[in-house]
Amino acid sequence: MRLGEDEQWMWAEIRREYLPPGRPRQLAVVVPDVKLPPANPLRAHDRPTTREPVPEWVRKLSPPRPQDDPVLFPRQVDGQLGLFPPPRRTLVTADAGRIRDRPIPQLDLVDAQLADIARERKVGGAWLNLTRSLARLALAAREPGQRQVLPQTLDDLPSMSPTIAEALRRVGLLADARSRVVPGSGVVHGSCTRCLAWANDRRQVCVACRQFARFHPGSGECERCRSVQPLAEGLCRFCTVLQTQAVTDFDGIALEGGDQLWFGAGFAPKLRTTDARYPPRTRRKGRFVAKKRLVKAAARAARSISDHLIDPAQTALFEAPARDWASLGESDLPAPTPEAEAVMAEFARYIRSRGWNPDHQRSSTRILRILVSWLGVRAPIREIDIQAVALLSSNHTGARVTDFLRRRELLIAEEKTSADLLRARDTAASLPESYAAAVNTWIDVLTGQGSKPSRPIAPTTIYNYVSFAAPILRDFSAQGITDLRQVTKEIIEAALKPLSRPHARSVHTGLRSLFRALRREGLIFRDPARTISLTIARHKPVPLPTDRLKGILDNAPDARSRLVIALVAIHALMPGEITSLHLDDLDRAQGRLRVRRKSRPDHLVYLDEMTLELARSWAAERFRRWPRTPNPHLFINRETAVNGEAPVSRMIIRTSLKGTGLQAGKLRQDRILDEAHEGADPVRLMRVFGISAITAMKYVSTAHPADIRPDPIAP
Repeated sequence: MRLGEDEQWMWAEIRREYLPPGRPRQLAVVVPDVKLPPANPLRAHDRPTTREPVPEWVRKLSPPRPQDDPVLFPRQVDGQLGLFPPPRRTLVTADAGRIRDRPIPQLDLVDAQLADIARERKVGGAWLNLTRSLARLALAAREPGQRQVLPQTLDDLPSMSPTIAEALRRVGLLADARSRVVPGSGVVHGSCTRCLAWANDRRQVCVACRQFARFHPGSGECERCRSVQPLAEGLCRFCTVLQTQAVTDFDGIALEGGDQLWFGAGFAPKLRTTDARYPPRTRRKGRFVAKKRLVKAAARAARSISDHLIDPAQTALFEAPARDWASLGESDLPAPTPEAEAVMAEFARYIRSRGWNPDHQRSSTRILRILVSWLGVRAPIREIDIQAVALLSSNHTGARVTDFLRRRELLIAEEKTSADLLRARDTAASLPESYAAAVNTWIDVLTGQGSKPSRPIAPTTIYNYVSFAAPILRDFSAQGITDLRQVTKEIIEAALKPLSRPHARSVHTGLRSLFRALRREGLIFRDPARTISLTIARHKPVPLPTDRLKGILDNAPDARSRLVIALVAIHALMPGEITSLHLDDLDRAQGRLRVRRKSRPDHLVYLDEMTLELARSWAAERFRRWPRTPNPHLFINRETAVNGEAPVSRMIIRTSLKGTGLQAGKLRQDRILDEAHEGADPVRLMRVFGISAITAMKYVSTAHPADIRPDPIAP
């Protein structure tokens, strides 16, 4: 690491060279709370073809190099007459940079006129820089001793030739128009010998055949006419045009035993043409493209209705898996029924009513067209089929189609399965056969599907329980225990003894839940883990330093992040409570917020003035970005705005606190602990933050340890 400017190393980096080893290096001393300057390389060694921008300090050390390419418009002696007329040039805008340092007479006069034109037209600096570059090219293209610019020279410019002509005309540097002198070598006598077109211009090879040979180099024998010419897929240009014109004979030009010839020049088949069969103001397309469109339209009109339309009156024999849509192409879709066409038209109106750009929703329209063309709309469409079509490519999006069909009651929703629950089932299946059934019964009880009704717990908690208990159950099987009824208290204590205290606590919690569920279902007679107790260290809440809390709202990137931080830092809401908030839960008139909680009464939060103002700002931005979203949640993003029910993930809490270096749990603990310091009343904490009595006593005992007496019956 080097601190400072090393010119030898700098030039080696720019020229992509490597310095010999053994050069002295300056070490940097790391001092706490002192930030070192950035030390970024000038080039990416793992990307040798990448071109990095040169830093400003390197540009100052690099000597300026004048730009005057002698190849472009070479200097000539004034008064010298040219032997041959200048050919037509093909200039590009970048050519002006090649002669940017060449002194050009009268350029300052033209630049002044271009500045006046820019002020008249009220255009910016980019337009002025472009026109000045083109004016430099026009003035540099003058012949020796010539003061004015010929009008045909402006035709060689890539763009802006009328503007350059106006600026030259104002300063008297534009010559009178006259015909361009064409070199005699440019005219070749004869007719086109390849496509047999009669152009009446005495050219042996027409321009179209020259272009064809340019894009298809090399010659060979044509498969159709047996002539030796440049080929494209085995055919010369003459045969390619004939077959393209006669593939669908709309114009009646196909001949039996002969070929249709055509006139050349302005009457020859061109790539751009008009067609009366297209509606007015339709963009012009090539004749061959128009022909292909007509062929597709004729094939589309001849399509038949799908043989796989779903009949709602037909009873299903069994539940079929997801269909394989990868083998079906969009070019051979069956004809849609009138009901399907009506649904497609309604979907287009639905897109416009939501304020979306129809051109940006073609991926959604493509999915709906595939589904209704093959399956129809008389019966609901399964959500699993929408997901299968959406997986075909990135040009297929199914979120808006799912929401639209759900609103029209044409959707068979797919049952949501948690990934954590599936992993828990897989872990149970990997256990020995004597334990697998018992663990699956345990999972059924935890999900509320046991013989007795119970409140289900979170799938993440279920997976944690199973993952902690599975290794112990495998050890039991290795010891020869084939039935969980053989497990005793001593066996569990022996299994927990070699484990660390935190790990033993997690394993004990899982085993205690397992044996409690099995005893409840009548699979075992007693619970061996019930009387086992472990000594654990309970961590008390710790306040955060004041300097870490200062300015956290100012560092938030947007209105949503500021409101999330306020709800955590001021009102101590948990991430799950924030993501489940609905827009109707916010009562801005009375300054209240209702927090929804599962299996518990809702908690009412009274918002302070700052939080209420942040809520107003986010509500205004939410309406501005998604004015017609059907999602009822307070916090939404680009993905959930098109879904009628899904909440955002808890990742928005991390995103909101990303720049602060704080965690939501630590910030919530600091807020409750700060309130507990104001008074030793646990009931007040329960009312303000909606926490339980045990949690409130934990914070009160931490804030006022001298006022809390130990519980005489506590273990």
